[in-house]
Amino acid sequence: MIKRPFNFRQLALASALLGAAGSAMAEPQYQVQRVGPLCPIAQDPSQYNTKYLSFFTALVQGKGDWLFRSGNDLRTDFGTSPAGYRQFKRLRDTLKRKGIELMVVYQPTRGLVNREQLTAQEKANFDFELAKRNYLQAVADLRKTGIWVTDLSPLFDEQDVATDYYFKADHHWTPAGAQRTAKLVAETLKQMPGFDEAPQKEYASKVVGLLGKSGTLHKTAANFCGTSYATQYVEHFETEPVGEADSASLFGDEADPKIALVGTSNSGPAYNFAGFLQQYSGAEVLNRSVSGGGFDSALLQYMSSQEFHEKPPKILIWEFATHYDLDQASFYRQAVPLANNGCAGRPAVMKNTVTLKPGANQILVNGEHQPLRDLRGGDYQVDLTFSDPSVHKSEATLWYLTGRRENFKIEQSDRAGTDGRYVFELRNEADWADLNLLALDIHSPEDMPANLSVEATLCKRPSAGDNALTAQAR
Repeated sequence: MIKRPFNFRQLALASALLGAAGSAMAEPQYQVQRVGPLCPIAQDPSQYNTKYLSFFTALVQGKGDWLFRSGNDLRTDFGTSPAGYRQFKRLRDTLKRKGIELMVVYQPTRGLVNREQLTAQEKANFDFELAKRNYLQAVADLRKTGIWVTDLSPLFDEQDVATDYYFKADHHWTPAGAQRTAKLVAETLKQMPGFDEAPQKEYASKVVGLLGKSGTLHKTAANFCGTSYATQYVEHFETEPVGEADSASLFGDEADPKIALVGTSNSGPAYNFAGFLQQYSGAEVLNRSVSGGGFDSALLQYMSSQEFHEKPPKILIWEFATHYDLDQASFYRQAVPLANNGCAGRPAVMKNTVTLKPGANQILVNGEHQPLRDLRGGDYQVDLTFSDPSVHKSEATLWYLTGRRENFKIEQSDRAGTDGRYVFELRNEADWADLNLLALDIHSPEDMPANLSVEATLCKRPSAGDNALTAQAR
């Protein structure tokens, strides 16, 4: 930690360097005065009492300006539950039947990669060998589901490198970390079915300026301790096809690439992960990642699009960090039917369009216009489309003849475009699957747009042997 890190003259120098793409890449130099280690309150887990702060529980002082999180960075547990792996396999199998291979980029923790930046005491407290074993076991367990996963353990415990894999105090990898990851991932990519259908092209990455990072961990420390840290600068890269002056089609914007990437902010343009993938694989990559949307937003957004269903990729790369909970039933209840395009092309059992009023709105009713039917919940799914695509949060209530009900959150990151479409399966657990659906209510969203309507369709879920599903396989 340091006192206020630079004066106006130094600020002007940093701004000039950031604007000089292609110029000499000298990093800004600062005169700093150390004022002691991380303050005690920042090391107290009880102080991380909001959803945002919980992501940083609890800061740990490393060497110099390095900071770590005891929860996410120094964890030793990885993977998911047996139920989570079963659901993961269900998603993978659904994509496979559509002719799509699923690859996961399982990003290692800052502790596994940069443990040399821990203090001697914290290094002794961190069980690196246990963390490594459990990471490798999670990779092996993911592979058992049929998902392609690159073993990134060659990147662990890095030493004597020009640019660190991670920033000193930010949860993102540096462009250099993205590059080293992409090089390994590309080797797996070349072994996958469908890769040989991707036209080969030569790509080159070049330095175009400096990327400044005021780390999220530094900002959290400043919030607790009232001190400031210097901005960290690293080289910023861009990737272009060799010999092509027009890069308009970069990352598949105007073409029909066979490889698509859905990931977190680590796959965003700042770190050039997609570009490095193109450089090392020689294949075009359609980048549909979402920054700030968690591990699921990019995948759900992409699979809800016409683009995905009209021009499905041969390979789908899904990048996310290891701290995400992969045993989320509500996620798979959305992802699996979206992979099958919901009720599109399937007979509608019930369908209705309603202009919403504030509060609860009854949309579908079993027996309203014909005799009561047997709508066994475990056999059905709902496909909703709001007339205004700005709706990112609402709630559905599913009523059953027994009197039981379920409230299902209809929610997507506001950073992800959805076209207003949400698809989800009815519950299929043993004590829910046989219940007969009575009605579906939709609750109006907060700050509801004027004249908002919703179209709801109930249709049967496809099974593994469903002809409608099999016909979609390529």
